[in-house]
Amino acid sequence: MKLSPLAEVKEKFGSRDALVKIVMGKMERPEGMSDEKLEEKVRTISNRKLLKLNATHDDMIARFGSKAGLVDAIVGLVCKGKVDTVYRAKLLTMRPAQLLDIHASLSKKN
Repeated sequence: MKLSPLAEVKEKFGSRDALVKIVMGKMERPEGMSDEKLEEKVRTISNRKLLKLNATHDDMIARFGSKAGLVDAIVGLVCKGKVDTVYRAKLLTMRPAQLLDIHASLSKKN
């Protein structure tokens, strides 16, 4: 039987606060947003979404090493042989989940 999001959080991380701290450490802080404001925002996220954010980031790190590595992989699939710096800069502004979706889609095409 599948665990509820709360039970999964408690089993894997001990408490919701521990998961919030882990996710905050992995998130990029948007410009103009203070650490306190970001923490307040992250604390309102559901357990299911916190688990998904953590899993997405862990997947990105395991497969590509960093967000820049994932962006380089996407640029390599799209711009075979040449480097498009404008496209790369645009990709760097996107969230990891979006980038993983783009990479999966491009990998299927190739």
